[in-house]
Amino acid sequence: ENSREEYQINLSDLVATLTDFLDHFGEKALVGNAFFKLIETGDGPSKMARLLDACGHHGNSEGFFSQLLMLLGKATGTEKIVMNGVELPHLLLMAILEVVLPGNRFISVKTVDQLEKVTNIKLPETERADMQKVIDTYPVRLSMHTIRQMRVSANVAYQYLPFVQELDVAGHTNTWIGQFHQGLLEQMYQNRVIFLLNMSCPVYCRFCFRKHKDSRNETNPTLADVKKAVMHVSNSPSIKEIVITGGDPFMNRTNMAAAIDGLMEIEHIQTLRLATRSIAYYPHFFLSDDAERLNYLKQKNLELQQRGKRMEVATHFIHPDEISPQSLMIISDLVKSGIAVYVQTPFLNGCNDEGPELVRLFSLLRGAGAELHYIYIPCSPIQGNSVYWTPISKGIAVGNYLRAHLSDRVIPRINTATPIGKIDWNSSGWAVEPVAENGNFMWIRTPYTPDYFNHFAPVANEMENIRVNAEGTIDIQYMAQIGDESLFLGARPPKPIGKPGIQSQKIDTILPMVLEGEEIAPSIVDTGSATISRVHETRVEIAADCVQGDLEYIRGDERITDVVIV
Repeated sequence: ENSREEYQINLSDLVATLTDFLDHFGEKALVGNAFFKLIETGDGPSKMARLLDACGHHGNSEGFFSQLLMLLGKATGTEKIVMNGVELPHLLLMAILEVVLPGNRFISVKTVDQLEKVTNIKLPETERADMQKVIDTYPVRLSMHTIRQMRVSANVAYQYLPFVQELDVAGHTNTWIGQFHQGLLEQMYQNRVIFLLNMSCPVYCRFCFRKHKDSRNETNPTLADVKKAVMHVSNSPSIKEIVITGGDPFMNRTNMAAAIDGLMEIEHIQTLRLATRSIAYYPHFFLSDDAERLNYLKQKNLELQQRGKRMEVATHFIHPDEISPQSLMIISDLVKSGIAVYVQTPFLNGCNDEGPELVRLFSLLRGAGAELHYIYIPCSPIQGNSVYWTPISKGIAVGNYLRAHLSDRVIPRINTATPIGKIDWNSSGWAVEPVAENGNFMWIRTPYTPDYFNHFAPVANEMENIRVNAEGTIDIQYMAQIGDESLFLGARPPKPIGKPGIQSQKIDTILPMVLEGEEIAPSIVDTGSATISRVHETRVEIAADCVQGDLEYIRGDERITDVVIV
């Protein structure tokens, strides 16, 4: 890093990499319809020959790669890489960059000069002093995998590159009030706690709600701290689940092993949830040393299963440009081994806040076997990340878009993490009204009661920004813009007083109609067949005695991802 490195890239390595990529990953779901039609089917060499032809380099791989490397050398992620009108897919470019920018280490950035060198950017002179203040305030760390991604995706760079607006003090330094025990244990819910086993990450997300904790460079818990926390859980039978997190807990194997081994022996513990974002931004973490970390997880999962317990892995993906063959392989490998992988997605202004990008992201992740858990709207209102904030209305609108374009088995819950716990929008919570005389805050209805917190976190009931509503649950002040005043729903209206027996009468009249209805649901469009019904853009119902034409109908529409056999 201290001197200019010059090295020669072998053409044979580039040819082998591209051929292998087209052979194994040249699938429609990964490279897109237009590019797939261009390369068609066949083996890697035949696909590469068609690609060279389309890019204007018939039989000339050296000319193709010379032009491609020139384009990649100038790339900053803001423009597509196009050759002779052919837009090269993100995953293909990532495969080439693994040859051009090799390595899997992560780099801690300390100066503006170093930032410019490792990321191929040039800052305006007027921003350099402020950028250095940002780097000094919030740590900057990047993996080589992330650096390669940023070269060809502004949506990835947007998440990890520091920016001068991080000096904005709008927002909080902490967004929630978990009860703390033994220095590393945080509890916000009666039935589950968080173990903070490691205070650093391989890469630092600029929007992270823990960015202030990282900036203080807190020391990691000791092995003795872990054992005390395990003892606290052992003495708390109401705790059923543990979220093992950090920072990234996989960076401190001693603490993680002690936590897993100790917690699996506690009878009332049911689930261990291991949280890491390295699957997205540092997959080599799991694949190095012959996938040693993956094998460790599989072994521990077997030990947990023998005790009637389960393991889950929690991870974050935000934009489809973060998807790599390596990340999909890690997810599939874990799922095939009986370890559930669930994905949570912060909702970021100008990145994944429209809908189509999330449809592609969630479709790819579900194809690998992941479960989609939460979309957090808006991003946590932390000091230094206001550029990522969106109004609540935009997140709810995207939830409606996903409902229309994704299978209901893929759609995450639209969620906000309030200071006293999560709410799912318009089911377990909603926007009640603005906070009087403070347009930056709103009252959010939550399902939590004062008694709920008295059992394990009585400090919650001493907060000044809560109130108990007429239904006996807590309203909490939350920093966000609503975006659409009609989303303020007010208090719950009084329940109507109905006549005795009216509910059972409704059930008696509706139930026979359901039981005597058609075998498949009514179709929203004419499918041309009585044995297949289109009930959604992504889903059909098909009778078990379907005809061949029904299968052709499914084969002919790529939007259909789910089939219900009735």
